[in-house]
Amino acid sequence: MKRALLLLLLAGAAHAETLFEYGRQCAEQVTEIPAFNCMAGQEIPITVDGKPVPADAAPPRCDKPSLLPQPDAVSQCVPGSRALVLRDDPTAQISAICRKQVARPAGSALFDEINVISHNLKNGKTCWFTAKAPAPLAKDRGIDGRWVPSPSTATRKPQPVSPDGLKPLPADQVWQTPQQVANSKPACMHCHDSGPFMYSPYIAQTQQLPGDPFGLYEPKAIGEDFKRAWATLHAFGITTRGNSCTACHRMGNMNSCNVAMQQSTGRGVQEGGNEWSKRFPQSHWMSPGNLHSRAQWDEQFSESLKKLAACCADPKGAGCRVVEYGPKGAQPGR
Repeated sequence: MKRALLLLLLAGAAHAETLFEYGRQCAEQVTEIPAFNCMAGQEIPITVDGKPVPADAAPPRCDKPSLLPQPDAVSQCVPGSRALVLRDDPTAQISAICRKQVARPAGSALFDEINVISHNLKNGKTCWFTAKAPAPLAKDRGIDGRWVPSPSTATRKPQPVSPDGLKPLPADQVWQTPQQVANSKPACMHCHDSGPFMYSPYIAQTQQLPGDPFGLYEPKAIGEDFKRAWATLHAFGITTRGNSCTACHRMGNMNSCNVAMQQSTGRGVQEGGNEWSKRFPQSHWMSPGNLHSRAQWDEQFSESLKKLAACCADPKGAGCRVVEYGPKGAQPGR
């Protein structure tokens, strides 16, 4: 009897949520995501030495490559991806990126991956959604981005048709299951360790990125699949007293410490970046809109960067402060 009960409990604990079950929680605790048109988003430019790349080309290197690892993409420099903010107000923020990983003719509404992040500024809770085109990728097939169904609804109501009369596919035919997203590598939270939205030169070419640099952040508060898959991940910020870097944003303890801090300060390689991207000032894209000379940059940031690097290596070291993102707010820790 006890063994049977234990098996039942284990089976329940391992239950994989459906897209609707996860989306309903996200709609109720974060916000409902509307159906949307990728083509209404702002196209993310791809340039080489400042010159736009033709839509049907995909150079191996470019000025401002996508920093998202894309093992199935022909390069980090595929034109035609689009970004859009679906909501940005004092209550909630929703960001979407419709990505192309193979080159297609200009104006093509086919995409290879769609990522949506919804974030509640009041409670810090965050939800993650991904849609991927079936492999192998090809220019004549993909996700139809003209009317993408909502992955997050509070009830099983019918998805609305587009203003042009397009009927969306059922959401679970477009979006991955919560278990698939939660178990993707690297985990969303591993890269989004400073907050829900990541800044890079690639996305900064648009005006389509919400900001909440010091707000509440609960990346794995919703969804049993995310809680299980990310159980060993603990995102927190690292800073030192008077640090000029973390005066503007948090420094997360995972990807931000190990990769982004180096990439954004000329110390790390951006995959797909060309020689132009490696020269100052574009090699130092923190702080955004860098207008410093190299000497001025070093004067303002180099010591702060050195201290952050030491604290990333040992968060308990002398002078290091840990910033927790929990429900009590971004409070300095030990």
